[in-house]
Amino acid sequence: MIERNMQVFDTSRYSFLSDPQKALDDYFELGYHIEPAVYSDEECADLIKAGHELEDAKNDIFRPCMMPHRQNPLYIKAMKKPLIVEIISAMVGGQAAGLQSEFFYCKPGTRGFSLHQDNFYVEAEYGVFASAWAALTDTYYEKGGLIIYPESHKEGALPVRKLNLGSDSAQDPNANNEETVVPPHYSAYNVAIPKGAVLFIHGHLVHGSNPNQTSEWRHVLLNTYIKSGEKFRAGFYAKREEVPLAD
Repeated sequence: MIERNMQVFDTSRYSFLSDPQKALDDYFELGYHIEPAVYSDEECADLIKAGHELEDAKNDIFRPCMMPHRQNPLYIKAMKKPLIVEIISAMVGGQAAGLQSEFFYCKPGTRGFSLHQDNFYVEAEYGVFASAWAALTDTYYEKGGLIIYPESHKEGALPVRKLNLGSDSAQDPNANNEETVVPPHYSAYNVAIPKGAVLFIHGHLVHGSNPNQTSEWRHVLLNTYIKSGEKFRAGFYAKREEVPLAD
């Protein structure tokens, strides 16, 4: 745990910088890992500024922007962050390739996604797909922080149920169509992530977002990765394709 401005933030027991094997073991056990200070304050500010210059944002449309790396090379640079690539490659068991980027605005009164497993959309083999959820501002329960179900990744693919929560122009159209059915023996945990830290998420870990109840925007950059050469679903809307990460 770390504390800043009276807010307590979560950290993992081990860092990949100092104890990479122990950090990896914990990731395999829990289904997630928090690495602090991956992006600097300046990098976070630059990514937020670029987010508000994306095509939809210029038209006052603030639903999450899929594949911003196809609009601005700054997001390619963020996807290729060497520490992230090193960590993800260890997590997926081989050289990682980028797969998808998404910029979340999460303005006051909105939220990100209902409970889901990222691999539900990608349909990759177990263990070869993972996500890097970067907090560009401090995130916590009241500010749209994530809900995670530690160890739920061990279940593999879980069933989903349909939802009817209506549409919102400030949210992804697929964000609340369905939710993962979580077995009752798993407990929800509201995780607080400080600006610049990255929450690494196993492809089968159940997670979702709380509503943003504050007056501030909750900016997040999500990058997803797959072990290079593995099969995945491209998607009609996302049109995923491998992004080589080696310079």
